[in-house]
Amino acid sequence: MSRRPVTPARRRRRILRDTLLLAVVLAVLVLRMDFPVFTARQALAATQARYFFGPGEVIATLDNPQEWDAGRFGPSDRYYILRRGNWYACCDISRSGPFWRSGSLVAVENDPSLPLIPLVVDDYSYGSVLVVCNDPDIARVELIFPVSSPETDNGCTLLSASGGQTAEGCFLIPYYIPSGSFLSSDALQVKGYDAAGALRYESPVPERWAGYGISVSGEVG
Repeated sequence: MSRRPVTPARRRRRILRDTLLLAVVLAVLVLRMDFPVFTARQALAATQARYFFGPGEVIATLDNPQEWDAGRFGPSDRYYILRRGNWYACCDISRSGPFWRSGSLVAVENDPSLPLIPLVVDDYSYGSVLVVCNDPDIARVELIFPVSSPETDNGCTLLSASGGQTAEGCFLIPYYIPSGSFLSSDALQVKGYDAAGALRYESPVPERWAGYGISVSGEVG
């Protein structure tokens, strides 16, 4: 059986086909593995794929300044608030020189019967809490949480942080806690206030507070 001669046109088509195949393989590797990627959207897609979330609808994008100040939501360079069906998520990604790196993602299922649902995004000293809000009249959310404090008799004190709505019924609230302390969603009390400052909702005092010596009234014993 004779082989057809390789013409210049056929050679060009073969080179083009191999080049496109290589590009597709490289794109899959970039999205699926932890390689630096060229755009923030690629890093977002890679992070969602790793955590089996989405693809979610982006309802807010927040860029962080370089300084550690009150405007910073955590140690990453960009945060996305995502929604997929009845689930909400916060995804962070970081810049590495001219490239981007995939990051982490945490998610919570919305419960329409609850006015406020908190989700700790980071547990660093400088972190943030995503609060999903089901009450359209709530304009500001306050977080109250216990942290370690060597200066008190029982080694604990209550701190608070608050903020306005970030986007579409979601509040992303930055907080600061002393180094060595950690924050978890089941140790948070959340309060919601209307535009006039009146309290509309207050979650029950978390059961975990008893281990810190905090009474139901919020007093540190």
